[in-house]
Amino acid sequence: MIEIFTERLLIVPCSLDIAKSLVFHRQELEQRSPIIIPREWPSPLITSMLPIYIENLEKDESVYGWGLWLIIDYMDKTIIGDIYLQGKPDKRGVVNIYFNMVKDLKDSSLTYEAVDALMEWIITQTEAKKVITECSDSNFQTIRLFEKLGMRCTKKEGAFLKWEMGEAI
Repeated sequence: MIEIFTERLLIVPCSLDIAKSLVFHRQELEQRSPIIIPREWPSPLITSMLPIYIENLEKDESVYGWGLWLIIDYMDKTIIGDIYLQGKPDKRGVVNIYFNMVKDLKDSSLTYEAVDALMEWIITQTEAKKVITECSDSNFQTIRLFEKLGMRCTKKEGAFLKWEMGEAI
Protein backbone atom coordinates (compact mmCIF):
# COMPACT_ATOMS: atom_id res chain seq x y z
CA MET A 1 0.00 0.00 0.00
CA ILE A 2 1.26 3.45 -0.91
CA GLU A 3 0.86 6.22 1.66
CA ILE A 4 2.26 9.73 1.60
CA PHE A 5 2.36 11.59 4.91
CA THR A 6 2.94 15.32 5.14
CA GLU A 7 2.78 17.60 8.14
CA ARG A 8 -1.04 17.65 8.10
CA LEU A 9 -2.15 15.25 5.39
CA LEU A 10 -2.38 11.63 4.41
CA ILE A 11 -2.47 11.12 0.64
CA VAL A 12 -3.36 7.63 -0.57
CA PRO A 13 -4.42 6.05 -3.86
CA CYS A 14 -8.10 5.16 -3.96
CA SER A 15 -8.45 1.40 -3.65
CA LEU A 16 -10.72 -0.65 -5.87
CA ASP A 17 -13.00 -1.35 -2.87
CA ILE A 18 -13.35 2.35 -1.99
CA ALA A 19 -13.98 3.29 -5.64
CA LYS A 20 -16.71 0.63 -5.95
CA SER A 21 -18.25 1.70 -2.66
CA LEU A 22 -18.35 5.34 -3.80
CA VAL A 23 -20.27 4.30 -6.91
CA PHE A 24 -22.53 1.56 -5.56
CA HIS A 25 -22.78 1.92 -1.76
CA ARG A 26 -22.04 5.55 -0.90
CA GLN A 27 -24.35 5.75 2.15
CA GLU A 28 -22.99 2.55 3.66
CA LEU A 29 -19.42 3.75 3.04
CA GLU A 30 -20.18 7.06 4.77
CA GLN A 31 -21.65 5.23 7.77
CA ARG A 32 -18.81 2.70 8.16
CA SER A 33 -15.79 4.79 7.23
CA PRO A 34 -13.58 6.17 10.02
CA ILE A 35 -12.92 9.04 7.58
CA ILE A 36 -15.56 11.73 7.04
CA ILE A 37 -16.63 11.88 3.39
CA PRO A 38 -18.06 15.33 2.61
CA ARG A 39 -21.30 15.48 0.60
CA GLU A 40 -19.62 17.65 -2.04
CA TRP A 41 -16.86 15.10 -2.65
CA PRO A 42 -16.01 13.74 -5.12
CA SER A 43 -16.45 16.38 -7.80
CA PRO A 44 -18.70 15.65 -10.79
CA LEU A 45 -15.57 15.14 -12.92
CA ILE A 46 -14.20 12.42 -10.60
CA THR A 47 -17.67 10.87 -10.20
CA SER A 48 -17.87 10.51 -13.99
CA MET A 49 -14.37 8.96 -14.13
CA LEU A 50 -14.93 6.42 -11.34
CA PRO A 51 -16.42 3.65 -13.56
CA ILE A 52 -13.41 3.89 -15.91
CA TYR A 53 -11.04 3.93 -12.92
CA ILE A 54 -12.72 0.80 -11.50
CA GLU A 55 -12.53 -0.96 -14.88
CA ASN A 56 -8.83 -0.07 -15.26
CA LEU A 57 -7.99 -1.38 -11.76
CA GLU A 58 -9.92 -4.60 -12.38
CA LYS A 59 -8.02 -5.19 -15.65
CA ASP A 60 -4.55 -4.27 -14.38
CA GLU A 61 -3.56 -3.95 -10.72
CA SER A 62 -0.34 -2.17 -11.73
CA VAL A 63 -2.34 1.01 -12.45
CA TYR A 64 -2.90 1.36 -8.69
CA GLY A 65 -1.22 4.65 -7.78
CA TRP A 66 -1.64 6.06 -11.29
CA GLY A 67 -5.26 7.18 -10.94
CA LEU A 68 -7.33 8.68 -8.13
CA TRP A 69 -5.63 9.76 -4.89
CA LEU A 70 -7.51 10.84 -1.76
CA ILE A 71 -6.32 13.84 0.24
CA ILE A 72 -7.16 13.32 3.92
CA ASP A 73 -6.71 15.84 6.71
CA TYR A 74 -5.67 13.39 9.40
CA MET A 75 -6.38 15.73 12.34
CA ASP A 76 -10.02 16.13 11.24
CA LYS A 77 -10.17 12.63 9.69
CA THR A 78 -11.86 14.19 6.64
CA ILE A 79 -11.37 13.86 2.89
CA ILE A 80 -10.55 17.38 1.74
CA GLY A 81 -9.92 16.70 -1.93
CA ASP A 82 -8.36 14.49 -4.55
CA ILE A 83 -5.65 14.37 -7.15
CA TYR A 84 -6.23 12.44 -10.35
CA LEU A 85 -3.35 11.06 -12.38
CA GLN A 86 -4.51 10.25 -15.87
CA GLY A 87 -2.88 6.82 -15.94
CA LYS A 88 0.70 5.58 -15.95
CA PRO A 89 3.36 7.73 -17.60
CA ASP A 90 3.15 7.57 -21.39
CA LYS A 91 6.07 6.39 -23.58
CA ARG A 92 7.80 9.74 -23.09
CA GLY A 93 7.34 9.60 -19.28
CA VAL A 94 4.60 12.24 -19.18
CA VAL A 95 1.97 12.16 -16.42
CA ASN A 96 -1.18 14.32 -16.54
CA ILE A 97 -2.50 15.48 -13.15
CA TYR A 98 -5.66 17.24 -12.01
CA PHE A 99 -6.68 18.16 -8.50
CA ASN A 100 -9.84 19.20 -6.74
CA MET A 101 -10.30 20.46 -3.21
CA VAL A 102 -13.57 20.54 -1.29
CA LYS A 103 -15.09 23.97 -1.95
CA ASP A 104 -15.32 25.27 1.61
CA LEU A 105 -11.62 24.62 2.24
CA LYS A 106 -10.14 28.01 3.14
CA ASP A 107 -6.52 27.00 3.65
CA SER A 108 -4.78 27.06 0.26
CA SER A 109 -1.55 25.89 1.92
CA LEU A 110 -3.18 22.45 2.25
CA THR A 111 -3.62 22.33 -1.53
CA TYR A 112 0.06 23.19 -2.00
CA GLU A 113 1.08 20.59 0.61
CA ALA A 114 -0.95 17.86 -1.12
CA VAL A 115 0.02 18.58 -4.73
CA ASP A 116 3.68 19.14 -3.83
CA ALA A 117 3.86 15.83 -1.94
CA LEU A 118 2.27 13.83 -4.74
CA MET A 119 4.42 15.48 -7.42
CA GLU A 120 7.47 14.58 -5.34
CA TRP A 121 6.25 10.95 -5.30
CA ILE A 122 5.66 11.02 -9.07
CA ILE A 123 9.16 12.20 -9.91
CA THR A 124 10.67 9.42 -7.77
CA GLN A 125 9.01 6.85 -10.05
CA THR A 126 11.58 5.81 -12.65
CA GLU A 127 9.15 5.82 -15.57
CA ALA A 128 7.92 9.39 -14.86
CA LYS A 129 9.89 12.23 -16.44
CA LYS A 130 7.44 15.12 -16.63
CA VAL A 131 4.19 16.23 -14.97
CA ILE A 132 1.73 18.28 -17.00
CA THR A 133 -1.55 19.95 -16.15
CA GLU A 134 -3.68 22.91 -17.16
CA CYS A 135 -5.88 25.60 -15.68
CA SER A 136 -8.00 28.54 -16.77
CA ASP A 137 -6.11 31.78 -17.38
CA SER A 138 -8.49 33.47 -14.92
CA ASN A 139 -7.80 31.01 -12.06
CA PHE A 140 -5.22 33.15 -10.31
CA GLN A 141 -5.08 31.00 -7.18
CA THR A 142 -4.14 27.90 -9.21
CA ILE A 143 -1.67 29.88 -11.33
CA ARG A 144 0.07 31.03 -8.11
CA LEU A 145 0.06 27.43 -6.85
CA PHE A 146 1.70 26.11 -10.03
CA GLU A 147 4.30 28.89 -9.93
CA LYS A 148 5.04 28.13 -6.27
CA LEU A 149 5.45 24.44 -7.17
CA GLY A 150 8.07 25.44 -9.74
CA MET A 151 5.97 24.56 -12.77
CA ARG A 152 6.42 26.42 -16.07
CA CYS A 153 3.58 27.75 -18.19
CA THR A 154 4.37 26.39 -21.66
CA LYS A 155 1.34 27.22 -23.78
CA LYS A 156 -1.89 29.21 -23.89
CA GLU A 157 -4.80 27.69 -25.81
CA GLY A 158 -7.87 29.89 -25.70
CA ALA A 159 -8.66 30.42 -22.03
CA PHE A 160 -6.43 27.53 -20.87
CA LEU A 161 -2.83 27.58 -19.75
CA LYS A 162 -0.70 24.43 -20.05
CA TRP A 163 1.84 23.82 -17.28
CA GLU A 164 4.72 21.37 -16.90
CA MET A 165 7.46 20.34 -14.54
CA GLY A 166 10.29 17.91 -15.16
CA GLU A 167 12.77 16.92 -17.83
CA ALA A 168 12.67 18.31 -21.35
CA ILE A 169 11.47 15.61 -23.70
